[in-house]
Amino acid sequence: MHLNIALKEWSATIDALASGDQLFLLRKGGIRETNRHFELANGRFLLYPTRFHEVQALLKPEFQHLIGPQSDVDQDSVTFKVWAEVVDVLSIDRAEHLKLLFDTHVWNEEFVAKRIAWKPRHAASLIFLKTHVLSDPVSIPVEPHHKGCKSWVDIEPAVDIRGSVPVLEESVWNERVREIKGLIQEMVTAR
Repeated sequence: MHLNIALKEWSATIDALASGDQLFLLRKGGIRETNRHFELANGRFLLYPTRFHEVQALLKPEFQHLIGPQSDVDQDSVTFKVWAEVVDVLSIDRAEHLKLLFDTHVWNEEFVAKRIAWKPRHAASLIFLKTHVLSDPVSIPVEPHHKGCKSWVDIEPAVDIRGSVPVLEESVWNERVREIKGLIQEMVTAR
């Protein structure tokens, strides 16, 4: 099986997904998105590590090492190490609801507040992902259409994902998602 679509995301967030420290993304959309809203283009995709808009100060202190001091935004190549499949998507519209999820992601409260506050009439998408590590990382040149503030990019040549391994065992992943969704249910009933 091959994938030729990639979702751009902070390299630090991808590292957290690849290590199992985090199981979801929080997306609201980009400036160059259709209708300026985030939409899931595919259920399976490569994770395209970017340093565009990545800010060390928006990560919790224990995860700030994921952004090195020499983070270069303009790279000549990109290396794919992981791909993901969407398992569920929930809408979150209030930053205080995410406070209960604080221990389940790498971002600090300022990041979450900014993400929720941007375009406040629209909810954010909490996207649960099963992340898989490629058997061998694949590097390709950064093409002009990869650059800029957009979520989805086409990748050529397509990346072979056969032989990749899930980051977490199925039972561990299911239990952690159950816990997170339990916290979300608490938020909803507390409204």
